[in-house]
Amino acid sequence: MGSTITLTDVAKTYPGGQPAVRRLSLTVTAGEFLVLLGPSGCGKSTLLRMIAGLETITEGELRLDGTRANDLDPSERDTAMIFQNFALYPNMTAAENIGFPLAVHHQDPAEVERRVETAANSLGIGHLLERRPDQLSGGERQRVAMGRATVRQPSVFLLDEPLSSLDARLRARLRLEILSSAHKSGATTIYVTHDQAEAMALGDRIAVMRDGVLQQVDTPRGLYALPANAFVASFIGTPRISLIHGTVYAPIDGAMAVSLGAQQLPLPMPLSRDHQILRVVQGNPLLIGLRPEAVRIAERARATEFERPLTGMVVHVEFQGHETLVHLSVGGQRADVPPQALPDLPARPDHGKAVGLTRQLISRARTAARGRSAPSPVVPPNPAIEANSGELVVRANSGTHHRRGQHLPLLVDVRGLLVFDERGERVSPDPTHTPDL
Repeated sequence: MGSTITLTDVAKTYPGGQPAVRRLSLTVTAGEFLVLLGPSGCGKSTLLRMIAGLETITEGELRLDGTRANDLDPSERDTAMIFQNFALYPNMTAAENIGFPLAVHHQDPAEVERRVETAANSLGIGHLLERRPDQLSGGERQRVAMGRATVRQPSVFLLDEPLSSLDARLRARLRLEILSSAHKSGATTIYVTHDQAEAMALGDRIAVMRDGVLQQVDTPRGLYALPANAFVASFIGTPRISLIHGTVYAPIDGAMAVSLGAQQLPLPMPLSRDHQILRVVQGNPLLIGLRPEAVRIAERARATEFERPLTGMVVHVEFQGHETLVHLSVGGQRADVPPQALPDLPARPDHGKAVGLTRQLISRARTAARGRSAPSPVVPPNPAIEANSGELVVRANSGTHHRRGQHLPLLVDVRGLLVFDERGERVSPDPTHTPDL
């Protein structure tokens, strides 16, 4: 049975004052499969090693099933760790490598042999037990490493990018084997990766990290539909979300609209619950996020109730085989993810929603709006940047043929708009409300 892992304001600072993890709080329930996701250097592997006892905890507290574990030796934590580089003993056979954790504890040889065979057969390497690591392929060596971890039947599995050195087809197959092994054992599993597709395929929940700060913890579906900030939105999803600088205008005598620079998206009236919040941020600099499924090419297509027209110019066509990705400019200004703010504060709670920051934004916007009698005029697009900005990505049928420079009519489903403030925090009326996407 798995252990519950509780991290409270945990931090890691290396000599010289370099922080790797910044006061992170997180709870992993018994038997859960949690994925730590983030770019290289964000602190996810350091956090995993702190749980395993391979790195000391600078401040904060780690508890395993309610017991304080900061000062426990790795051997006392009932954890098994699988590394990227396999870490097999080259002078031992596969059977000896798998059975090593049991042999060092002087368990009965017959029992060791039985458990080694069981673990090997479940991983499909029962016929390779007499081979040494240099006689095995990369995938086979990784299976041996997995067998060595599972044969002990620990309460916690810790996996540090175990598949990153393997080819794509083998990664996909071993992902399923790792997931199956974790579910059969009932162990709590924490899996580190920088591959968002891998994270989405494996995790019961995903914890996204950036520069040592926990950004958001949620299910794969929750992260995709309601990202806490622009960084999470851009890190989750393929193709990557399109971010465009925009502004909301709400004239007294007209419909509210989202300006994308050269073009506008009028919002349907009466406003939906998700769009009502935009009244209090009108005129403020915003980042407008659109995923590919929120936009479609409108050739000979009728608009639905929630779709609004745009015109895009083709700047690049990417053939994927089963589909074509069309990159378009709409005359706006493409936005990058804002830099990470690094306050010396505890990390977000597990639900990961930007509640406090959104309330602050609303308060500031309402204060500014008291002195504003009319919306600011639409700022015309800058010709110097127009040709190289405002890119959207639209999925098209693999049989379609579009050429660079072609102008295409588009339809945007405004229910799919994701709106972020200039710091990258999501503007949302209710962090518990899931929009009708």
